[in-house]
Amino acid sequence: MSQTLFDQAMQALEWPRVLEFLSLHAQSAIGGARCRSLSLASELADVCQRQQETSEMVAWLEGSDPVPALGFPDIRESLSRASKGGVLEAGELRDCAIVLTMMAELEYYAESHRDETQRLAQVLAPLHTTKALQGVLRAIEGTIQADGAMKETASPELRRLTHHAQGLKQEMRDHLERILHSRRYEEVLQESYFAQREGRYVIPVKADMRGRIPGIVHDVSASGATVFLEPRELVELNNSIKVADLEIEREVQRILRELSAVVAAKADVINQGVEVLAQCDVIKARAEMSRRLKCHPVIVNESGRVILKQARHPLLLLAKDEVVANDIDLDETIRVLVISGPNTGGKTVTLKIVGLFALMVRAGLHLPCAPESEMALFTDLYADIGDAQDLSRDLSSFSAHMTQMIRLLSERAAPSETDALAPPRSLVLLDEPVTSTDPQEGAALAEAVLCRLAELNMKVVVTTHYGALKELAQTTAGFGNASVEFDVEQLAPTYRLFMGIPGGSSALEIAVRLGMDECLVNEARRRLHRQNQRLDELMADLQRKQRQLADDREQTQRARQEAEQAAREALALRAQLEAAEQEARRGLKKKLGEQFQRARAEVQATVDSLKREQKLIKAKETKERLRELETKTTQELAPPSEPIPMEQLAVGDTVEISGLGMTGTLLELPQGKKRVRVKVGEGEILATVANLLGIASASHVEPSQPTIAALSPHRSTTITGLGLEEQTVVDVRGQAVDEALDQVVAALDRATLDGAPFLRVIHGHGTGRLKSALREHFKSSPYVVEFRPGDRAEGGDGVTVAKLR
Repeated sequence: MSQTLFDQAMQALEWPRVLEFLSLHAQSAIGGARCRSLSLASELADVCQRQQETSEMVAWLEGSDPVPALGFPDIRESLSRASKGGVLEAGELRDCAIVLTMMAELEYYAESHRDETQRLAQVLAPLHTTKALQGVLRAIEGTIQADGAMKETASPELRRLTHHAQGLKQEMRDHLERILHSRRYEEVLQESYFAQREGRYVIPVKADMRGRIPGIVHDVSASGATVFLEPRELVELNNSIKVADLEIEREVQRILRELSAVVAAKADVINQGVEVLAQCDVIKARAEMSRRLKCHPVIVNESGRVILKQARHPLLLLAKDEVVANDIDLDETIRVLVISGPNTGGKTVTLKIVGLFALMVRAGLHLPCAPESEMALFTDLYADIGDAQDLSRDLSSFSAHMTQMIRLLSERAAPSETDALAPPRSLVLLDEPVTSTDPQEGAALAEAVLCRLAELNMKVVVTTHYGALKELAQTTAGFGNASVEFDVEQLAPTYRLFMGIPGGSSALEIAVRLGMDECLVNEARRRLHRQNQRLDELMADLQRKQRQLADDREQTQRARQEAEQAAREALALRAQLEAAEQEARRGLKKKLGEQFQRARAEVQATVDSLKREQKLIKAKETKERLRELETKTTQELAPPSEPIPMEQLAVGDTVEISGLGMTGTLLELPQGKKRVRVKVGEGEILATVANLLGIASASHVEPSQPTIAALSPHRSTTITGLGLEEQTVVDVRGQAVDEALDQVVAALDRATLDGAPFLRVIHGHGTGRLKSALREHFKSSPYVVEFRPGDRAEGGDGVTVAKLR
């Protein structure tokens, strides 16, 4: 397809307006110009890369770390002049410094976010060379101020010359002050001030008295009443100032020449950085436009598949707050889509949406549609929209449209068998083709044109009022119908698009809506052929049913979304409740720990008192109080569970021994027995069957929230090397230090109340950290008189035996 036809299509689709809106989001002059002339990719890989660039930039813009500003000056002409040996002005060098700073900032930003991007990292990769430009930047910043003026400290010689000139000028001002206050000049002065003309200091003298003061006239006022005179006594000093200023200017030019040479040496690298900044500015403009229009990236394919969900016209979004979104489905089976319906109903808008979306994806722009949409890659585009009448060429509307169509068909040769099976790469948009002529002949010619375009392997979207084209789309393979809705009750278009059904033109209804006499419209209805009336009624009925289906689908979708939202909220609430329950349990455990600390203190006080008073009753009372607290705590912390009936208990089941607060494993069947063996920890005890409660294994308390029963020690019937059946044993092997200390402290409480003389703690060898922590605790425990490692029969150094008070 020729470039002329393609340019005409872009004009018909108002593509320049889209690019102009895009350019408003660019921050640099170069970026804005490139947005207005945005190139279009022709390969799928390039299209996908541009889409990815925009997506990654959107992620940057929506992140917490602001993207660096890209409002940089255009220094390309300055760099070109410097490369040719030209001397740059101070302001031009200042602009170079601005660009170098932005390059460094963007390179640092990209480096800090390199894990978040892939394509942008490749775009910004050339900025890695900016480190080699730091010397140039420092040289400029050390010489040029931010306002573009030369710094006094740019060189020692410039500083000396500047101070010398300032001294001369101060001397001149002092001399002038004396003149202005001198009686000699009192009568000849027009006013008491001094000025400068052509770089020389002068005083205002009355024109009729200029002969009384010898000197040089440099200027005359507009009225001619005042002359600006340089008194002879100031000539030499003015000359000295002039010479000093010239010396300063020569030094400034020398410095500018040196800096220009430094810039020229790196001009290629700087130019490359400018290109990267401009490209990044365009990508950022695309991302800003995507956010402004609430666009999304879509899947791009080469199969000719166009599946647009909730598509909206981008230019309408700029003009209106609310725009009706439509689904447009043109899969691989549809080559020609015929859109019918009333005037002003949105047919042409739908046509332009497809065309603009085809251009936008190639330009790297996101589309204003749902993210699950798909858009085909069309490298050729033809659009015949609007009136093409050209009176300067004596072309009527019909002739102008025919001329363009003939040109399109002549440029497309008949496809080969292979090309006919290939996916379409050309998109043709026709707005009411072959009109402004006899309707029957126009419809027949339009049918023939559409069939030829389909044979040429083109994707075609056409709007029409011709019934013959609607019938063609309904009965021909590869063709499809669509229609825009007209609300007969409200006599207004709804701008909704329905796929799969044709639509009536509703010309008579629109005429009534616009104010035409109803009698005249009724007369027109009587003149309509009965067959045409029946067809219009049928299409109106189809649209009503389609509208009802669409409304039902929307309601179903909303209900589903609400149900999914309710489910998410329920899950979130459940998580909050579980977290609150865990927090409550942690708080309860902490509170119980404090209670046990107080109880231990009371027990220890009682033990000490017993030593002094030998009163057993007091110890028993304290023991009972601690047992009550233990029982209450066990009930509070234990999760609710249904006990297993006694007759259902089997060997290996978990049972709780009520009264003792112990949990163990059943070693023999309880049926018909009064006592059974229960394994508790590493030892065994003989428990009364009546005191056993079967508990489900799923109801065991988690190790992170141990009950008092789990922390309690157990009596071992194992005969140790000392022959002490009363010895208490607690096994903490494999536990963390904190967890083991909690269990040992609880064991000391129970052992002290039970009057056990020893406590044997099995901790194992391991790294030795647990053993050291436990023995360190025994040193300060009020319950422990002394402790020792176990002997060989007791487990050796993997056991610590504590003697209790």
